[in-house]
Amino acid sequence: MKILRIALAVALLFSATNVFAQKTENFKTFWKSFVADSVFQKERTQFPLTSMYYQYGEIEEEHDDLITEKISADDWWFLILEDQYSKNKIKKENDGYIVEQIGIENGIYIKFTFKAINGKWYLVKILA
Repeated sequence: MKILRIALAVALLFSATNVFAQKTENFKTFWKSFVADSVFQKERTQFPLTSMYYQYGEIEEEHDDLITEKISADDWWFLILEDQYSKNKIKKENDGYIVEQIGIENGIYIKFTFKAINGKWYLVKILA
C-alpha cells in the first residue's frame, strides 16, 4: 500500500510538472509570422516598447547622444523587416534572440531584441 502511494505521488508530480512546464515556441516559426502579419506583430510586441537611437551632432565635435523613448501600442506602426534593401542576421543570445537588420549599401543598422515571455516570443527593444 505504501509503495502504491509513493508511485501515485510520483506520477502526480510528473504530470503536474509537464502541465506547468512551458515550452518556448520555435523562433523561426514565430519570425515568419512576425514579419508577415501586422496584427501578429503588434500582439507580439511588449508595450511600452523601449526604442533607443543615436542623435547625431550637427558638427564633428559634438558627441552622439543615445536617446531612449517608450513607444505605446497606439503609436505602433508595422515594421517592414524583410525587403530588398537589407538583410537580417538572427543570433541566439543568452535567453533570447537578436535580429540585426543590416542595410545593403544604405547605412541601415537596427538591432531588434526578442525575449520569451510565458513560452512566446516578444519584441522587447529596438536599438537603431
